[in-house]
Amino acid sequence: MAIANHKGGVGKTGIAQGLITAAAEAGQRVLAVDMDAQGNLTRRLRAQVPAAPEDRARASLASVLQRPAVGEIERILVPCGYDDPTYSERITIAPGHLELELLSLTAGTASAEKRLLRALHGVTDAFDLVVIDCPPNLLSHQIDIAFSAADVLLLPCEAEYDAVESARRIYERVDRDRHTLNPDLAVAGMVVNRFRPNLNVHQERVAEIANVRGADHVCPTRVHELVAVKGQAEHARPLRADTTPQGREAADAFRDIHSWLRSRTATVMGATA
Repeated sequence: MAIANHKGGVGKTGIAQGLITAAAEAGQRVLAVDMDAQGNLTRRLRAQVPAAPEDRARASLASVLQRPAVGEIERILVPCGYDDPTYSERITIAPGHLELELLSLTAGTASAEKRLLRALHGVTDAFDLVVIDCPPNLLSHQIDIAFSAADVLLLPCEAEYDAVESARRIYERVDRDRHTLNPDLAVAGMVVNRFRPNLNVHQERVAEIANVRGADHVCPTRVHELVAVKGQAEHARPLRADTTPQGREAADAFRDIHSWLRSRTATVMGATA
């Protein structure tokens, strides 16, 4: 599953973090692939990466994707650093690194967009879910690599005009390039993030989001703008670690989103089979 939006700052990595931890709580074994050169998901899951900068590069996804052998991603995988074994024993991370931005220099080589798919081959059999956190791009080599490796695509979207238009562009790109990039890629739909139900404009934008491809493409559970959701990012911890009522509310929301997504993924993958 690739998680993407053309616009930055829509909370894409927060959605990835929340879904990954919710999946672990549901008993799934999850592989988190950090394709964003910023490496925010790597930090938020407390991946155990080397301290020395030069060693971090060699032990990252950027190193693997230069010219990967089949299944090579396995050599860089590290466990989630959360104390609770619910997460540390079920979440594994392929760490991101700044040098992922250099992959664009090799975009012209044969089958360059298939490098992540090749690196993952055989390794994914050990996992129930693979989540690829994408950079906020549309026509980049990193996006091509991520979309080529994914079965389904999830679009986090704020209830704001620019975010809605950016999500629309992702749909358009999948439609336009599916036959050359990944004929089997299905779009699961959108998750509304940072929702504030007291704002009329947010209510209006949610209606517009449903009009992009239909109400069935929109998760009925919204991620509200809550301090607890910000805390999972700032403090690099699962939402369940926040024992306040707000923390439980946010964690339950991601539980419901994860449940919707499992059902929705089965539906859209069946439609493209």
